[in-house]
Amino acid sequence: MVRKPSRMYRRIEGQVYTRTEYMGGIPHCRITQFDTGNVHQQYRFQFSVKAEEAGNIQDKALEAARVSIVRVMDKAASNNFHLKVRKYPHAILREHKMATGAGADRISDGMRLAFGKPVGHAVRAQIGATLLTLGCRSENVPEAKIALRKASNKLSVPVRVEMIELQGFAEEARAAALAPVEAPKPEAEAAPAAEAAAETPEKPEATGGRTVLGKGGKLPSKETTPPAKAEKPEAKPAAGKKGK
Repeated sequence: MVRKPSRMYRRIEGQVYTRTEYMGGIPHCRITQFDTGNVHQQYRFQFSVKAEEAGNIQDKALEAARVSIVRVMDKAASNNFHLKVRKYPHAILREHKMATGAGADRISDGMRLAFGKPVGHAVRAQIGATLLTLGCRSENVPEAKIALRKASNKLSVPVRVEMIELQGFAEEARAAALAPVEAPKPEAEAAPAAEAAAETPEKPEATGGRTVLGKGGKLPSKETTPPAKAEKPEAKPAAGKKGK
């Protein structure tokens, strides 16, 4: 089928039709990814592509704009950007297809005001609607502007680009926070073994495999331990009396 220009479907007419369960033969959505790049990192500069006029934007136009941005940013900042498509093409475009080719002059024009068959998806964008957002680092701002200028030529409605710089955002501090940092060991842990051994308390004396406790179940100290009593000498036997 011949590809028709976007101006044929750009004007918003009638009520939007999104009930896909009642229509058969709807083509698949052309947008392959809605989030491209590094989604786990925050960026200092944020660019937004906003529509200046209301109109229908086809899914293939959004996909072409996304691809043009990714091609530029991959060369300038590989894995250091985040591109997000903010709108999903819910609206279904319909067309009353006519027969073309040899002998078409003998075919009638068909009935007027026909419901038509689905031919694609589109975003019904209003004035000021955000279509795309791009986040990048400070050194990649010139390449981001070039990428967004190329992407704006792919869309069927005039757009404007707004740039927002996050205040109080330090890229170096953010990178340092994400990097794993090993905490240095304190000096107390690196003390010599001799000092550690001197501070350890002495083990209580044990006799026969059992620890001798004092009164009240407390360990006796060396200073309060009573001295051992001296053993008395054995008494000598008395000398027997001599006989008369």
